Amino acid sequence: MYPMSRQKAFLSMMLILGVISVINWFVITKNMGKSKLILPQLKITANKLTRINRVPVDGNDTVKIQQIISNDKIANVSNKIVERGWVSVRKMGRIGNNMFQFAAVLAVSKRNNMTPVFPKEILDGIFNIDRSGIILDREMKNSLPTISVSEMRYRNYDKKIWNNFTENTNIIICCYMQSWKYHVEIQEELKRHFRFKSSIDNIATKFIDSVYRDIGTRPKNKQPALVGIHVRRTDMATKQKRKPQFGFVVAPKQYFENAIKHFRSKYKQVHFVVCSDDIKWAQDNIRSTNMTFYTASESPGVDLAILSHCDHIIMSVGTFSWWAAWLSGGEVVYYAGYPRPKSKIGRNFVASDYYFPHWKPMF
Repeated sequence: MYPMSRQKAFLSMMLILGVISVINWFVITKNMGKSKLILPQLKITANKLTRINRVPVDGNDTVKIQQIISNDKIANVSNKIVERGWVSVRKMGRIGNNMFQFAAVLAVSKRNNMTPVFPKEILDGIFNIDRSGIILDREMKNSLPTISVSEMRYRNYDKKIWNNFTENTNIIICCYMQSWKYHVEIQEELKRHFRFKSSIDNIATKFIDSVYRDIGTRPKNKQPALVGIHVRRTDMATKQKRKPQFGFVVAPKQYFENAIKHFRSKYKQVHFVVCSDDIKWAQDNIRSTNMTFYTASESPGVDLAILSHCDHIIMSVGTFSWWAAWLSGGEVVYYAGYPRPKSKIGRNFVASDYYFPHWKPMF
């Protein structure tokens, strides 16, 4: 027999050990229960998003099951999988209009973390568009609702349009989005996309080199200053005649003469390169010394590439001239008489939204 004091000590110790055992059993049971509720983990690689499910096996171990998730789905902070919305546009017009719409799609998608959608027609035949991250119409597949968002006025920056973009939604924007203010934040990215295909740029470069040879200097010397002149007439002249109420006009002969005088007064040595959809009219009406006309007219893309290689630009009217000026990156003169005042287009037109503030208006 143990003394009474030793019996009490022994019983106390056994009670403490029992309590510890109960606590350990409770903690282990609780943790085992938690181990059966394992949320999916996400691994993002350069080309795909992979979901890793950990499935309990006999309550002791787990097995990884990987499933590739399509690019139109992304993960949020709570490890849930949500679909990523896309942004597209109602494609209209030709090269210049398409370039404005492409720029708007990129700007909207980047600002709202969406997937840009744009077809390959027209632009991909002229530029080396970086297609990584840009999908085609046939790939626009997800279960999100689709809404249409339209700008309020033609060639008028609609700053309220940004408020219409919501998360978890597909968006089709309309229509022309012809304002530099829509894509001012992605200028460098646009330059990367709007690099001419070698088949086009080689023709343009050979022509520019021939111009320098004819005037007895080399491109690396950058003397004289090369000023590109774009003259658009054909369709615009037809619209001016048949639909005067809309406000379409062509730049007149006097405008080109004034623009040429401006550059002659500014630069000691200057040479002009003329590209036009009506080269005969240009040759008959724009006459000056130190001037070369591009008469081959192989494609609008080549004309645009030639103008982009010039130091400065004298614009005509229309979006083709606008992008020629933008691609050139030098001094720009534009015709201030477009569109006709108080016309259907003129009532909504805001010059400061359409033209960059450092471009020079002239009549």
